[in-house]
Amino acid sequence: MKRAIAGLVSVFFVGLGGCRSLTTLGVADETQCTEAIARVSSTWEMRYYRDRVRLASSNFRVEQFGRAELTTRNGEQPAGAGAVAQPGVWLPVPPPEPTAAELEGRRQFEETFDQPELKHQTQYRLKCDAGELIANANVYQLAATDFRQGKSVRVSYIADRILKANTTAGEVLITDAAASPVAPVAAGDAATPAPRSSSEPSTSVLYVNPQTGDDQGAGTEAQPLRTITQAIAQAQAGMTIQLQPGVYSAKSGEQFPLQLPPGVRLVGNLAGRGDGIQVTGGGTYLSRTWAGQSVTIVANRAAQVAGLTVTNPNTRGTGVWVETGSPTIENNRFIGSDREGVFVSGDGTPKILNNLFEQNGGNGLVFTRDSGGIAQGNVIRNQGFGIAIGDRAAPTIVENQIRQNKDGLVINGAARPTLRSNQITENGRDGIIVTNNAKPVLEANSFANNGNYDLHNTTKDPLQLQRTNLATLKIQGAVN
Repeated sequence: MKRAIAGLVSVFFVGLGGCRSLTTLGVADETQCTEAIARVSSTWEMRYYRDRVRLASSNFRVEQFGRAELTTRNGEQPAGAGAVAQPGVWLPVPPPEPTAAELEGRRQFEETFDQPELKHQTQYRLKCDAGELIANANVYQLAATDFRQGKSVRVSYIADRILKANTTAGEVLITDAAASPVAPVAAGDAATPAPRSSSEPSTSVLYVNPQTGDDQGAGTEAQPLRTITQAIAQAQAGMTIQLQPGVYSAKSGEQFPLQLPPGVRLVGNLAGRGDGIQVTGGGTYLSRTWAGQSVTIVANRAAQVAGLTVTNPNTRGTGVWVETGSPTIENNRFIGSDREGVFVSGDGTPKILNNLFEQNGGNGLVFTRDSGGIAQGNVIRNQGFGIAIGDRAAPTIVENQIRQNKDGLVINGAARPTLRSNQITENGRDGIIVTNNAKPVLEANSFANNGNYDLHNTTKDPLQLQRTNLATLKIQGAVN
């Protein structure tokens, strides 16, 4: 049976011309729910560029190729599941990647394009007596836990959208626009949050929205903060700062560099590799190994930077700086910084996974001093040097696509990196240049269509190659 909640529900509608007056939407109903549903679709998308220099939305268009779908019920792994998207939600097995002929067939006159990207979208629903109702990720997770224990969940809703869910973990209000266009405040439902101790945050997730947030807010999904800067001031190890779509810049209140504390996760659109989550700007960071630098984000030990688009347009600007510990940098897009996307120095050993580096003025990725770590599964294209490795750095560079740079990799100083199973192609000059006393380990890398040489060794010692067909390579200098 449905029961009308007392009071009227009102909401602000924000349009291009500003705020309209409050509009009465009607009363909410209640129903029992017995199943949590997450439907994920995976689609290959390609950007076709009319102007690659000015990457405004008017200068490119998106085409879609192929589609796969998968439904997860109550957080239990379904048959035929692919990778885990998040706890209790699985991705479908990806559809076939479009062929070169298919990509070319959609290209219009004078457009350019690169590589297709696999994008994921998730819809959350609860199956109720009143039918399927729209939820969000938080309600899905909490309700799924109850349903697996044989419990039902009572929700309040208007039309087909859930406003409030009463779970075993507590009452959850949905006020994010992605799940519901209304922010219900029925009579007797509103409550003033209790003051929080700065030493004891009330949640493991701090939400940030540069458009609708308020730095005096509680940092919840319903009352997000406005700036990453304020979220960092409140965050402790083990907490996640969850960014909502928008541009995070000095104009929106950010104070750069953003120094991410140890063990704190800064997360945007992980599945979409930073699509719609733009962090732009830089500020002076005093590095213990390189003195003053212009940096957007400093990632300290055990921190995580995931699902962001990062740009530092300042002179000699760097996107993310790592100098100590093992932060994780994954599924980001580093594009258009004046110098490089990621700079690793000191004794930092980051995990740099599945990122896109593109059109940075100097380099995509740099390792210096005594740094190490791993760079795996990245696409690094259209820079000066794709990857620069110097001093005594000894990172592992594995399974990356390094293409269309002036030079693919430059290895100098006394660097001792390991390069394995990388695709090094179409670089304007050389695929790999080795200078000074550097001694890389080169194993099973593939080369094609590099301008001058695939391997250019200027050191006195032969390069040691393993599982490599020398007969197919353009080589300058000594190799074994």
